[in-house]
Amino acid sequence: RVDAGDEPFAAIAFHGVAAGDVTGTLIDAGIGRPEEFPAGGLQGAVALIERGDLTFEQKGANAVAAWAGAIIVYNNEDGNLIGDAASVPVPMVAVTRETGLRLKELIAAGGAQVKVAVVPPTGTAYNVIAKPKGATACATVTGGHYDSVPVTEGADDNASGTAATVELARVVAANGLAGPHCFVLFGAEEVGLIGSRYYVSQLTQANIDAMRAMVDLDVVGTTVPIALVGDADMIELVRVEAQRAGIDAAPGELPGNAGSDHISFQDAGVPVVFFYRHDPLIHTPADAIGRLDAASLEQTVRLAYATLAALAGG
Repeated sequence: RVDAGDEPFAAIAFHGVAAGDVTGTLIDAGIGRPEEFPAGGLQGAVALIERGDLTFEQKGANAVAAWAGAIIVYNNEDGNLIGDAASVPVPMVAVTRETGLRLKELIAAGGAQVKVAVVPPTGTAYNVIAKPKGATACATVTGGHYDSVPVTEGADDNASGTAATVELARVVAANGLAGPHCFVLFGAEEVGLIGSRYYVSQLTQANIDAMRAMVDLDVVGTTVPIALVGDADMIELVRVEAQRAGIDAAPGELPGNAGSDHISFQDAGVPVVFFYRHDPLIHTPADAIGRLDAASLEQTVRLAYATLAALAGG
């Protein structure tokens, strides 16, 4: 989080950066180019940097070279910002465009002292795994993460995907769909896909070779159309099933520097498809349960079921 006096702001730590609490004067460093920092360096001050032009790691490296004590990067468009900056040895967080502009106002009004806090995650996360009795390998894995971030209720991200996964498992079992189809609720997605990476690391090569697809359900509870992300063949299979069912779904893209648990499977060579409904309010206090739309969740489950049935040949 970021605190400017008595004004608290939600923030998301960049993956891989240092933890800690840093308090200092907030300095506007533009886009984060070397020439945009004060000539004498920041001397432990906090750099406020706008997203754009440079990578996050380049921005971080330039700020560290200018002796920044911490770094705040604000989005240059609406919505949240998630990214990696593994080589940055100071706290570095992302905030919304609205927050960034408010912080710039405080600078213009005579300066601001801010506190940037990055708390490292501690404890144990769990994956919740369901598969048919006697199954030694999974023909498909459908899943979504069930963790969220501290500043939000996490309704769309990702109670929606968790609920859809559980309901899909129920429908698959009730209909006796030929499989074996497995279902996983992943822990610790928000801090670096830890749950799904661990799950994949425990699979044998034979398990991976036997897997026809991974279906990822993450942020699927609002009324916007479903964006399909992943491997081309899987996207086309799902698009055709959506067309047959009259469901609005089409190939799409994730926001920049965003990812989800399908990436862990894709990196292992498993064909993947990710169902996602664009939602700029995830990771904010506004992501509350009243926003979820029952009809959209039902559509998500119907399309996911049709996908598994098509993979099973039924």
